[in-house]
Amino acid sequence: MRLSVVVLTYNQRKVTERLMGTLLPYAAARPDVEVIVVDNGSTDGTAESIREMGVKAGAAMRVIETGRNTGVAAGRNRGLQAARGEMLMLLDNDTEVTAGTLDGLVDFLQHHPECGLCAPALYGPDGELQDSAKPFPGIGLKIRHLLRHGKLTAAERETMAGRHPFYVIGACQLFRREVWEKAGPLDENIFYGPEDADFCIGIRKCGYTVDYLPELRLTHHWQRATRKRPWSRLSRLHMKALVYFYRKHRQWW
Repeated sequence: MRLSVVVLTYNQRKVTERLMGTLLPYAAARPDVEVIVVDNGSTDGTAESIREMGVKAGAAMRVIETGRNTGVAAGRNRGLQAARGEMLMLLDNDTEVTAGTLDGLVDFLQHHPECGLCAPALYGPDGELQDSAKPFPGIGLKIRHLLRHGKLTAAERETMAGRHPFYVIGACQLFRREVWEKAGPLDENIFYGPEDADFCIGIRKCGYTVDYLPELRLTHHWQRATRKRPWSRLSRLHMKALVYFYRKHRQWW
C-alpha cells in the first residue's frame, strides 16, 4: 500500500460527506490508496453514512469507531496505527481534495528524502489564502491574535513566505511511515491543539525538515472552533493543552 489517508470526524456527518465526495473517487481510481475514517463517538449517523459511500465508490476504506470522543491526537493515532501505507496523510474532515494536490504531495515526498512532513497551501471556499504555515504558537502570539482580532502578525506573514515553517497545521500533513515511527505517535496528552505543532517539533528533532508547498493548494472550510467560542469546553481543553505543550518544550514565547 502506497498511501493511507486518515480522516478524523466527530458529529459532522454533512461536512465529512462533502470531503468523501472528493476523496473516495481519488482512492477508488488508485488500488494503492486506502482511506481510514476514525469516528470519534459520533451520534449523528456519520459512520453508517460514510461506510455506505465507501461501498458505492468502490474505494479501499475502513471506518474505525472509538465509541467516545477521545480527542484529536488519540483519534488520529488510532487511524495511523491501523494504516498500511508507506506514506501517511492526516486530513481534516472539513477539507476538499483534488487529485493534482494529493499526487503532488506524494511526488514531493518521494523525491525529497530530507523532508519529514509536507503540506499544501490552504484556501477557503472564497479563495482566501489561510495562514496554515505557522511560527511557534507562544503566549505572546496568542495575545496578539486576541488584540488584533485574528489578523496576521509580522512573524506569521514572514513564516508564510518561507519554505520551512515552525509547523503546519494538521488540516493536511503528509509524512512517511518511518518518520511517524521515529517522531510519533501524536501526544495524547493534547486533546485539541497544538498536537500538530508538537508533532512537527518531533520531526525536526529527528533531523528532517517540515516543508510548506504553496504551489499546491487545498480547499479548507476552516471552522476555528476555539475562536468562535473562546469560553467553551473545547476552548478550555485547548488552553490546557497549550500549557502542557509549553511545559513539555520549556518554551512559552
